[in-house]
Amino acid sequence: MQRLATALLLLSVAARAEEIRIELSRGKSSAHLAAPGGWVEQNGSPLGLEARTHELVARAGQLRVDGRAIEGGGAVVFHAGSAPLRLDGKSLPGRIEVWADARGLVLVNALDLEEYVAAVVASEVPSGWPDAALQAQAVAARTFAVAQKIAQGPAARAHLGSSVLDQVYAGGVHPASSALRAARATAGEVLTFGSAPIAAYFSASCGGRSETAEDAFNVAARTTPYLVSRRDDADEGRAWTVRKPLADLSASLRKAGRVLAPVTGIEVSSRTSSGRARTLRIDTSAGDRTLPAVELRQILGYTALPSLAFEVSVERGAAVFRGHGNGHGVGLCQWGARARALRGESYRAILAWYYPGADIRKMY
Repeated sequence: MQRLATALLLLSVAARAEEIRIELSRGKSSAHLAAPGGWVEQNGSPLGLEARTHELVARAGQLRVDGRAIEGGGAVVFHAGSAPLRLDGKSLPGRIEVWADARGLVLVNALDLEEYVAAVVASEVPSGWPDAALQAQAVAARTFAVAQKIAQGPAARAHLGSSVLDQVYAGGVHPASSALRAARATAGEVLTFGSAPIAAYFSASCGGRSETAEDAFNVAARTTPYLVSRRDDADEGRAWTVRKPLADLSASLRKAGRVLAPVTGIEVSSRTSSGRARTLRIDTSAGDRTLPAVELRQILGYTALPSLAFEVSVERGAAVFRGHGNGHGVGLCQWGARARALRGESYRAILAWYYPGADIRKMY
């Protein structure tokens, strides 16, 4: 019954697949929006804002546009006119919807799904990479977006964010021609398992071995059989070394409220099936503490600690992390996809390797 419901939802999305809703930011106190020749409405009625540029301000949970307090509770919707909308200097396709809540502005970009896919490809991978790698990225990005749209509901305020926590969307009305070609060559194609779009995770580099979704994200066992851990000879991963003085590590953990006493040592206490760090033992002046490795990466920053495929030791008053890979390592590996494309593999072959058992389905 659940599979039937998902299939019906997928058909519904296929009929309306031209739109996806991306939360650009939440919590800003102000923003500048240029809408030359455009029009503005709320709940289907024009707001009569004639200016070409608008100042958006959130104050005590209320939205103000050009100094005017907006009542009614619905989103204020800015439609493009003779030129694309520009939000804080960045050109964006589609329309912009604005709310205010207690934390500040909520800014959502509603746009055509294929425009979004092209923009994600342009944001995620270099334009000069082989076409097959970009096409594989396009299908993965489209699948991830459609799955999130189904999960959130087609009428949700937003289906995805715009950061690396979902997939990077930097906007842009005119993405690189290679990204456009990749989106057009695969238009409407999504990866499915059974009747549902898959969780098409991807990361920059798996470092030679992929990770399961169960280990990376604590999803229920056997719900993502197409996300496996296995050696990937197309991406051994660049080695990296990160040195973090124990004083700085202590300050970061203390600020996060996780370890309050000064850190004197650190080591990996358990690993996942792929060999990535699962838990860490933190030695402190007040005793030992156990910390999930993924939490340490969140605290230090995803760029500061590129992956969990590392060894760690204490040397001369610093925690020294030596690892390889970049990202969580689940699903498609972007650098591995590039290497496979250079070998002559098609985007379908690349996707079959990184999502074994999944099918490519033409959604529209």
